[in-house]
Amino acid sequence: MSVAAEPKASARVRILRAMMSLDDHRSVQEHTVDEIARLAGVAKGSVYYHFSSKESLVREILVHGAAEMKALMDGLHEPGATDDDARAGFRRQVAAAFGFLGEHPSFTGLVAFALAQREGDGSHQLRAEKEAIVSLLADRIEHLEHSRQGESVTPRHTLEIAATALLSSAVTLCIERMTVHQDWTVEACVDALLRIATSEPRFRRPGGGRRSGAPERF
Repeated sequence: MSVAAEPKASARVRILRAMMSLDDHRSVQEHTVDEIARLAGVAKGSVYYHFSSKESLVREILVHGAAEMKALMDGLHEPGATDDDARAGFRRQVAAAFGFLGEHPSFTGLVAFALAQREGDGSHQLRAEKEAIVSLLADRIEHLEHSRQGESVTPRHTLEIAATALLSSAVTLCIERMTVHQDWTVEACVDALLRIATSEPRFRRPGGGRRSGAPERF
């Protein structure tokens, strides 16, 4: 089948995936329509057909990437898992999400940009997609807490703060690995992310219990 004869949805997805994977340190806006079409393996007219502007393409890259990452994590999520199985499952999800960010540098850059947006900046779609990713991560942290304690005792806004820290750290580590620290292994980065996401503010009590303050190792 020729490129021009590809189903419309397939062409759209090919464009989005090609743009998500850009790693030449240029933004989507800096690529010409001819370059976008060539990288995606589609006809130039398909780019104009599916995206009204480069701004629209940028928004859709974030929407599509967030959906793909969610599907990846959902496929590894085990709602009924308890304790050790839940921990192992959470690690697999974090590793998969981190790998996804590493494979899609342009998408990762957009997430970083979305994290830096303020209220009133006008990028409502970018903030909405960032908040959707944060909510997903908060759900997974909450499930892990529930599996360990039989219930979730952490307030939702605290879970969302932890999820934002996890997402910000994952993006930062990915960018560092791509630009400066190629020697950092994925496993080491995932270990660091798990420490951020799962350490609990508790101290050992003098008699052996735990109090608020010191981290519990994952």
